[in-house]
Amino acid sequence: MSYIRKGLALLLLAATLLTVLIACAEKPAEGGETKAPEVQETEAETKITANLPDLDLEGYLFSVVHWYDPNWESRRNVDIYAESQTGDTINDAVYQRNTRLTEKYDFEIEFTEIQHSELNSKVRQLVNTNDDVYDLVYQILAETPGFTTDGDFLDFETSFEYCDLDQPYWDNNVRKELSFAEHTFLMASSYNIIDEDATAAVAFNKQIAADENLPSFYDFVNQGTWTFEEIYNQMSSFDGDINGDMKMTEADDIYGFLGGNDVASCFFFGGGGRLTEKDEYDYPYYVFGTEENYDIYSSMLDIMYSPVFLNHHMIKNEEDNYYRQLFIDGHGLFFWMRMDDARAMRGEEAINFGILPTPKYTEDQENYLSLISRYTCGLMSVLICEQDAETVGFIMEAMAAASYYDLTRAYYDVTLKTKSARDDESLDMLDIIFAHRVTDIGDVFDFGGFGGQLLNFPKQNPGKYTIASTYASNENRINSDIEKFIKQVEKLDWGF
Repeated sequence: MSYIRKGLALLLLAATLLTVLIACAEKPAEGGETKAPEVQETEAETKITANLPDLDLEGYLFSVVHWYDPNWESRRNVDIYAESQTGDTINDAVYQRNTRLTEKYDFEIEFTEIQHSELNSKVRQLVNTNDDVYDLVYQILAETPGFTTDGDFLDFETSFEYCDLDQPYWDNNVRKELSFAEHTFLMASSYNIIDEDATAAVAFNKQIAADENLPSFYDFVNQGTWTFEEIYNQMSSFDGDINGDMKMTEADDIYGFLGGNDVASCFFFGGGGRLTEKDEYDYPYYVFGTEENYDIYSSMLDIMYSPVFLNHHMIKNEEDNYYRQLFIDGHGLFFWMRMDDARAMRGEEAINFGILPTPKYTEDQENYLSLISRYTCGLMSVLICEQDAETVGFIMEAMAAASYYDLTRAYYDVTLKTKSARDDESLDMLDIIFAHRVTDIGDVFDFGGFGGQLLNFPKQNPGKYTIASTYASNENRINSDIEKFIKQVEKLDWGF
């Protein structure tokens, strides 16, 4: 059992009991997950807290700017600021967290949204004029590489005295994957849920699975047998041609698998594929050109080229919400999604669904791996022009630690709860999904544009080219891009 689960369980018990005595944890860790520390005798003793002094910040204005997209209303930020309590689970958890901390340390929170297409120029302007109007900046991950290599962000490893990045409320998978030259300019923590929302998963329609007498998908996951082959077998196991016209159409039939934009990348990385690894100096080098990576990607293509698979590679509609609505309306057994889709669908009465991790490539793969989308995730960054890094680091640490239980619990509750019941069967699945989330600096920085090609190859090259030949034609440009990246980084005056 992961530590988050234990923290959540303790909080749920504490909500109904005045005094709780709990013995040491009895259940062993899930396969591949980090084993939790020993649980002590009371809730107060088990909670991980920030090791911070009782500072008086004397009314400090903590200003945060976050990207938004007018076409993605459902992805508007909900984890940084809440004006008042509304009865919404996540909103109220954020409001209570903020109120508790701002009163304890005497500071205020100011929250601003700027369209992501305009945020880049705003950041450049602030850096050029040495203006620290924003203490914390969240830009879409895909937009951040230029800022990191230009030295526009402060280093989390050295700049913030109070940030203890080894604590579990900081995401060390992100820290490891997106660092370079042993510096970390982008971080994820429990302060936010947008990176959880950007995490890949698979939903399945429980009613269709029951009607077709399909086996338990949860059992496959728990037994370590939820693989590319298994999902292919299950999605192909029934006749979805409902109207019997011998062809599959969205309006009339049930597809084995519905997908959104990022299926190819998410299955490749979920299957253990890699674009890059790091050398002894923490610089990336490309590793895609191996038989294993080719096999993983080719096996993913078998799924996507199946006649019972449907996404924008098969038809012209590229709107993720289109496929989500088809799933809600009962036209698919499986649906690739990001976790923000799960929250959006919980308000729908038409669909009773469960949540599964991205399948493994084979059973030999140690863990289920879930990709964080570079297109919808915003990670924490602090501009180089920040004048009070000590205070900013103090607040980030306090916020991250305070969110580790309450906001995480609220997120789990909302993700698992339907209008009629709580989907407790998916509880273990969320633990598995979030325990091993992955990023790849080669995907985020898109060296040579190959990360984008990896995503769009199924649409552009059905049956014409192999992924190996496509990589070979791009290899020189990729390596040249990495060399430029390293030279650019080495020219930076770190000033640490």
